[in-house]
Amino acid sequence: MLESFVCSRNYYPKEKTMSDYKSTYSDRWENLTLANNFLFCKIMESNPDLCKQLLELLLHIKIDHLEKPAAERTLQASISSKSVRFDVYTKDDNRIFDIEMQTVNKSNLPKRARYYQSIIDVSHLNAGMNYTELKDTYIIFICLNDLFGRGLPVYSFENNCKEDRTVNLDDGTYKIFFNSSACDKIESAEERAFFNFLKGKSADTNFTRRLSEKLLLAKKNLEWRNQFMTFREQYWEELEEAKAEARLEARAEGLAEGEKAGLEQGERKTAIKNAENLLKMNLLTPEQIAKAVELPLGEILKLKKKFKV
Repeated sequence: MLESFVCSRNYYPKEKTMSDYKSTYSDRWENLTLANNFLFCKIMESNPDLCKQLLELLLHIKIDHLEKPAAERTLQASISSKSVRFDVYTKDDNRIFDIEMQTVNKSNLPKRARYYQSIIDVSHLNAGMNYTELKDTYIIFICLNDLFGRGLPVYSFENNCKEDRTVNLDDGTYKIFFNSSACDKIESAEERAFFNFLKGKSADTNFTRRLSEKLLLAKKNLEWRNQFMTFREQYWEELEEAKAEARLEARAEGLAEGEKAGLEQGERKTAIKNAENLLKMNLLTPEQIAKAVELPLGEILKLKKKFKV
C-alpha cells in the first residue's frame, strides 16, 4: 500500500490584491464553524478523546481505546489506482472508522463510500492473512443536508439478504449518513446538541462546550491559520501563472486577429477550468465564482449542474 498525507487547497478571488486576500481569509477564518472540513479534521486529530466521544455518541457503541486519529490520510491500492483521502481515519483493536464532513450533497457519495470501503479492506489484509482478520469498518458521512430526501436524521446501511431481510451478511461493513437538517428528530438530546452546534448554534452540553473551546483555541493557532491561508495563496498563484501562460500561448500565434482569438480561447479555457475547480471545492457561491473567473453566471450554473455540486 502507498500512504501519504495531503492537504486540500482552495481559492482566492481574482480581482483582489494579496493584501485584500489576506484580509478576506483572515475574516473567513474567524467565522469558521466546526462544519468546516479543515478545522474539523485538525480538532479531531489533535484531540483523540473528543474523536472517541464523537464516535461513541454517533454510533451508540463503547470504545475502550482509540488510536490517534489521522487527518486527511491518503491510501492508494496501487500506483495506477485512484487514491482516497480520508477526512478523519482511526481505529481500535477490532474496528476501523472513517469520518467524513460533507457540507454539500453530492450524488456520488454512495459509490464513494463503496470505494472507501474497498481501499480500507485492501490496505489491511496483507498476503497470507485470512479473510476473518478483516476488521469491522464504519464509513461515516456527516452531512448538513438530506442526501436521500426522505427526511430521516440518519441513514444506516448494512448488507442483508434481499429475499429475507432478517438474514444479514455479517461482513462487518457499516455505512452511515447523518442528515443534520433533520437532527430535531433524533431522540438523544446529546446527539441533537452536537448537530445543532455543527450548524452554528450555541453549545449547551458538556461535549459541545468542549468542542467550542477547542474551536476557539484552533482559531488562535497561528500554524493552522497560516496553513489555511497558504493553501489559498498557493492556488491563487498557480491560477495567475496558468492565465499568464494562456496569454503567452495566444500571443505566440503571431497575427493580431489570430492573437486576439487565441488569447480569448486560452483565457476562456482557463476560466472554465478554474470555475470547475472552484465548484468542486465548494468554497464560493456561483455568483462569487462567476465574478472571480469572469464568466457569465448562467455558464457557472450549467457547470454546477454538470458536476452535481
